[in-house]
Amino acid sequence: MRLTLKVAVGVVLIAVGAASAQSLPATGVRGADLYNLFRTKGVTLSAPPDQPVVMFDQNDVYDGQAIGMARGGVVFIQQGGHPCQYSLEWDQPIASVSFNRSYLKAGPSGVTHPVWTATAFDAYGRSLGSVGEAEIRSYVDVPARRFTLSGPGIKRVVFWGDDKGVDGFCNVVIDTMDVVDGR
Repeated sequence: MRLTLKVAVGVVLIAVGAASAQSLPATGVRGADLYNLFRTKGVTLSAPPDQPVVMFDQNDVYDGQAIGMARGGVVFIQQGGHPCQYSLEWDQPIASVSFNRSYLKAGPSGVTHPVWTATAFDAYGRSLGSVGEAEIRSYVDVPARRFTLSGPGIKRVVFWGDDKGVDGFCNVVIDTMDVVDGR
């Protein structure tokens, strides 16, 4: 079974009374609404209160000048200080999770993106693998990049980032996530 956040987004759009990604609130979907979106799919989203994960329409992030999508029209961004982290924990173990680091648009002064990692853990807290990138500093656009963590038995993924107080985002900006069920 596959779970695509693009499909799951429809659930939260209904919950917040919106008809499309373009009608998300400019401040994004956060807090209980975003938590409940994930819970309907058997996933618990955990983030510190002062570093929330927020779902935005891509056009509401730096007026559409900073990022683009590989698929879909919404991005997941963690706000707050540095370093920062959040986790996704599945009710049932999964076989793999893939996601895109969004396309990064360079403005007149370029583009930056923080160093980050995503680490998969099994039900016993053992690390099953990790992916990530070094800090990106570029004067040209940076293409989206696909990452995959494979199990079997992935129960939790922790996203960690550090903008060192200078990058525009504190953690990886993702726009698509595909999950392969472990059953």
